[in-house]
Amino acid sequence: MSERASPDDAAENAGSLLPPSAEKLRLFRWFFFGVFAFLLWQLLLIMSLFADVIIWAVSLTLVFWPAFKLLQVRMPGNPTGSAALFTVGVLLLVLLPVLALFWVVVAQSAELYPTVSAWLADLNVGGSADPLTMLPDWLRQRWQQLASYMASTPALAQFDPDQFLLDNVDALSLGLANFGAAAARNVLLGFVNLTLIVALMFFCFRDGERFLHWLVSVIPMPIEQTEAVALRVYQTVTAVIRGALLTALAQGVIAMVGYLIAGVPLAILFGALTGLAGMIPVVGAGLVWLPLGLFAMQESEAWGLFVLVWGFVAVSMSDNIIKPLFIGSRAGMPILLIFCGILGGANVYGFTGLIVGPILIAVLLAFISIYREHYLGAQPPLAGRSASETARR
Repeated sequence: MSERASPDDAAENAGSLLPPSAEKLRLFRWFFFGVFAFLLWQLLLIMSLFADVIIWAVSLTLVFWPAFKLLQVRMPGNPTGSAALFTVGVLLLVLLPVLALFWVVVAQSAELYPTVSAWLADLNVGGSADPLTMLPDWLRQRWQQLASYMASTPALAQFDPDQFLLDNVDALSLGLANFGAAAARNVLLGFVNLTLIVALMFFCFRDGERFLHWLVSVIPMPIEQTEAVALRVYQTVTAVIRGALLTALAQGVIAMVGYLIAGVPLAILFGALTGLAGMIPVVGAGLVWLPLGLFAMQESEAWGLFVLVWGFVAVSMSDNIIKPLFIGSRAGMPILLIFCGILGGANVYGFTGLIVGPILIAVLLAFISIYREHYLGAQPPLAGRSASETARR
């Protein structure tokens, strides 16, 4: 026989300041997850400074992870040594081509920068110098033809191209000075980021597998769903980077063929540099074929124009076709989504967006698949069923 609460006990509970146990548990949950979300948000703000470094270090680790596991088999019991050795190997594999491209760009800038600076200074002093006399013969002829055409056209007769060139000398001088300062700052920032990427990549090789197991254990999702999302991310990251390398190789070969046809000296070297430059967003391969085309015009206007057209159409435009094909075939995603992810990611996140954009799309598709299968109870498409399952139906 159960005892009934006395009136005194009820009065004591009513006057207590502590809520019932269920209310205390709900209050604890709100407090705990509120503080937890705040701490995670603050951590993201702190780590956002190193977002590019973390993404590139983790991405390179994922790409070279199978080769690293083979090295670990040959060096058992020494994870630190194998991680350090493999990090140095990846550094040399990535750094040497980048340094070669950087050396070419710096060498060309070292020759071009003093010439353009002296030219602009001469124009600014008194404005007596004629800018047309400083242009190459082929460009001066085209400029004069443009001026004659505009003078003979009533709608364009009021525009003076020579005066337009003189009016924009100051802006061009300021832009050139800012370019030199920005280049020096970017070189220093690039060196710091490279050092951080190498250091983080070492820890990813050494402790990445253990950290991944811990991360999977704390994510509040079933293990099979978490592994499915992780597998989709791995496939996308490796497909993006390997696709970028294959695209660079294809662009280098295409550019080399054009350089050989046009008779450009050191066509094989410049083809390789064009492929490497193709991995840089926005400017891309134009860092190489544009100066080569302009220099080729000094010898032959026709062949120089051929190099410019070949570089723009066959080399740079092929990036928008070849890269989505390579990445989409390995990541298992539609080519249109890959294309939008690459361009949109680069627009929002810069160079790192080439990886972030496709990853976000891949994770979204994985979550949509989980939602359809586990919350809507949707069956996989008929094409994805086995033959025996289809026969049973």
